Amino acid sequence: MQHTMDNRDSAVTGAAAAAAMPPFVVTVAMAYQGVWARTLLETPGGRDTSTWVRWVQTARCHGAFGRSGESAAACAEGPLAPHNVFQTPERIVQTGVHDRHLAVWERLPASLGRRVALARRDALGRPTREQVLWCGDYLMHIAPQDGAPDAVGFGPFDAARGVWTIERASQPERDGSEQPLQLQRLGLDLARIAGGAGLDGAWEVLEWSEA
Repeated sequence: MQHTMDNRDSAVTGAAAAAAMPPFVVTVAMAYQGVWARTLLETPGGRDTSTWVRWVQTARCHGAFGRSGESAAACAEGPLAPHNVFQTPERIVQTGVHDRHLAVWERLPASLGRRVALARRDALGRPTREQVLWCGDYLMHIAPQDGAPDAVGFGPFDAARGVWTIERASQPERDGSEQPLQLQRLGLDLARIAGGAGLDGAWEVLEWSEA
């Protein structure tokens, strides 16, 4: 049976979420959370089944990245699509409302479990637009650049070994590289990243769920 959702349906509340988050923060239904690979895009210009694109969705934040320069990061917003149909719990068919497109997204099996969203803190301790999103066994880093495309890296993160394998990055020379990475929560709203990949430092905890 197909299950249909749009952005109006994706906001969920509840005592647990309300206790863990500031007031008025929109959260995204569990059905959407995880890492999704785009397997099909149809537009008036043609059909694409080969372009590599990933969409990372936590309860509060999302990030998207494609080698063609597609990237986005946002918090306190719903999923990227204006209208979605779940063909199965692991497959979403997305259709445009303001533009003509159809996309199919498949959830990566190892992307469920822990969901973390962090924003780097500046020298004054304030959160910036640079984000790390960690879902299950995958991590995405998005660093906005003034006047240039975002710097993005995505790939498997082995937290036990402390190794992040960058599957794809906005700088192709980083593809396939392994980076030592340790991520530790220090308090309710503070985490620290150490080890490499240019992520060392203090990070604001926007979301941290182990379930």
